[in-house]
Amino acid sequence: MFLQSVFALSLALPSLSTAARLFATHYDGNVYSLNLDGEGDKFSLTKTHNLTTCGGAGSTSALTVDPDRGLLWCVGEGTPGALTALQVEKDGKFKEVVTVETPPGGVDSVMYGKEKQFLAIAHYGNSSISLFNIPFADKQKVNPFDVVRLPQPKNVTEKQPKSQPHQVLLDPTGSFLLSPDLGSDKMHVFAIDQKSGKLNKCGFNSTIHFAPGSGPRHGVFVTSSEAHHAWLGSKPHGGRLTRRNGEKAVLYTVEELRGYMCPFDVSYRNGGCPEFKQLTACFRPYPGSKFPSDKTTLGEIRAAGPTLHISVRKDGKFDGNDSLVTLKPGQTEVTDADLFSSGGKTPRSFVINKKGDLVAVGNQDSSTVVILKRDPQTGKLLSEVASLLVGEAPAEGTWGGLSSIVWYE
Repeated sequence: MFLQSVFALSLALPSLSTAARLFATHYDGNVYSLNLDGEGDKFSLTKTHNLTTCGGAGSTSALTVDPDRGLLWCVGEGTPGALTALQVEKDGKFKEVVTVETPPGGVDSVMYGKEKQFLAIAHYGNSSISLFNIPFADKQKVNPFDVVRLPQPKNVTEKQPKSQPHQVLLDPTGSFLLSPDLGSDKMHVFAIDQKSGKLNKCGFNSTIHFAPGSGPRHGVFVTSSEAHHAWLGSKPHGGRLTRRNGEKAVLYTVEELRGYMCPFDVSYRNGGCPEFKQLTACFRPYPGSKFPSDKTTLGEIRAAGPTLHISVRKDGKFDGNDSLVTLKPGQTEVTDADLFSSGGKTPRSFVINKKGDLVAVGNQDSSTVVILKRDPQTGKLLSEVASLLVGEAPAEGTWGGLSSIVWYE
């Protein structure tokens, strides 16, 4: 069985002798294995392996890291879509174990369940979330055990013609799955049936409704009392909030179309679905609250330690290269000092390593992976320490380039 062979492999693997392993997807249809060596300010980033997989050219979209099983789960957004299990070996080489068809337009996935035995995929191009049991047995015919259809927006526009889920993420308890819907201006919230993996839609009070034309794209939870109190300020709780595990949580979201960041306090009533209360007015996390171009959009938001980081696409702030914004808890105004170069054009994807001292940026239009040094205590981005062209950059005005980047750790 595939499950048994995967666990045997993962137990046999020695620890990596290199500083770090990364994997990137590119719309040329390849997944690339990258090796990062070095320390201090001297790093070397090299490509070690690549494989055409996960639906091929135009499809290869996103990766989810599954190190306990020695796997990467690759999502393809073609028609049909694809879900591919990639088995990772000790030197970073990898091979396709099995690939299955999915609904079209897959752009993100997340593992869930107590044993990470389920995988949910957001299908931007199909207005749905598909659910799979993982891992698969060899040569087993695999289909999603459920496909959750999302309701269509009442007022469609050219930019928002249908429901367009762009991400799937878990709440801090692992009991609920959320999906920001760029097309419907909503954050859908589902309760997870831990036994079957099925999703049950939470009620109206749990759904976040964004302003018309906002286009919510990405979200992240922070579970620190400091971050919570900084955003809540001196406003009274009123005694109505209940928490799980004694933690206070804040959900931060970024919008693609309006370009705002919004913070929400998270509470649970009687162990039920979470409820969200906006902490401050949504704001544009950019100097002067004004983007330099109508083509400038926000991409992703990540959190680590005391700070939030947001990618800004097509602002060209740094001699044509785009920006990452660093925000401290409670900060609602941004200056030029809060911006740092992404080292390339259109930072579609970026990730922070577990130690919090390095950030890997996947710049889509320049097709570069850039490594930034980060102070894990302050969250400040310090310097660019490595850069590598991965695949080919797309011709100006055409679609292509890097689609995602992950640390394998």
